[in-house]
Amino acid sequence: MDNFFTYLPISENNIRWDIYLTGAGVATIGANAEYPPKGHPEVYNFRWDAGRVLPEYQILLIAEGEGTFESAKTKEVTVRAGDVILLFPGIWHRYQPARHRGWKEYWLSWNGERLYRFMKKGLIEPEQAVLTVEHPELIRAAFERILSHIQAHPAENSNILSAYATEVLTLAMENVQSGQVPKDTAVPAEYAHSVNDPVIFKALQMIWNHSYRDFRVDDLTRALPITRRTLERKFEKTLGYSIGTEITRCRVERAKHLLANTDLPVKHIALAVGFSGADRMGKVFGRVLNTTPSQYRKEHSHQSQ
Repeated sequence: MDNFFTYLPISENNIRWDIYLTGAGVATIGANAEYPPKGHPEVYNFRWDAGRVLPEYQILLIAEGEGTFESAKTKEVTVRAGDVILLFPGIWHRYQPARHRGWKEYWLSWNGERLYRFMKKGLIEPEQAVLTVEHPELIRAAFERILSHIQAHPAENSNILSAYATEVLTLAMENVQSGQVPKDTAVPAEYAHSVNDPVIFKALQMIWNHSYRDFRVDDLTRALPITRRTLERKFEKTLGYSIGTEITRCRVERAKHLLANTDLPVKHIALAVGFSGADRMGKVFGRVLNTTPSQYRKEHSHQSQ
């Protein structure tokens, strides 16, 4: 299998699994070929000079060839056949095959509580985004099983794919040696030492990990051992403002990052970070930042690169 990709439908049943797929593909890039290949949705597409920020996790296996990877958390490094690249939501990154050689890549877009837990525990981390694995041929075989299953069942996102994806992650992490990571891994740094209530901290994790989709207060109370009224009261007492304000803050911060570091259309950024549309994001920017998304981009574009 040389060139194929798809983006999968997502159901609540998928989301209940610890890991679920949102897309998968394989591409063989020849020497001096255009990269990335055309046809991907705008939120996934990117250019080397601008890079990209994703709303979810991805994993790539470089099966053949070599190239370059760089992120906001790592310096520019060479990646070679047998290496795995981990991409994290909200982290600016870019990668490309060597023009004189090209490469073959397998990739998955995925999400789920298991990935968030692994990140929280430091088992996967943006600072260690490139992994050299011991048995890349086994990971390649797992990718092939996923892609073959998708081609045989193109209209469904079977939970079998979640099992296959878990196999990919297990093989990729087989030799990873991770230390302890700070408490603030999945949330803004200011919460690391200021939020000691485990329920509120978990609520913050969920907000910052899930607010890119249609996410509401009821989603928190369904997942946490607490009533909505108690959660809202504890949240206000701990942080001094409402849960809704925190959800909006998360979306604004991610929108700001995408505006400054990508050339994605404003309407696509709005949807990627969880707003209902560009108009809604514009109203929130006006209220919170006293500016428009376009003006923010003009004033801050690419400052962090």
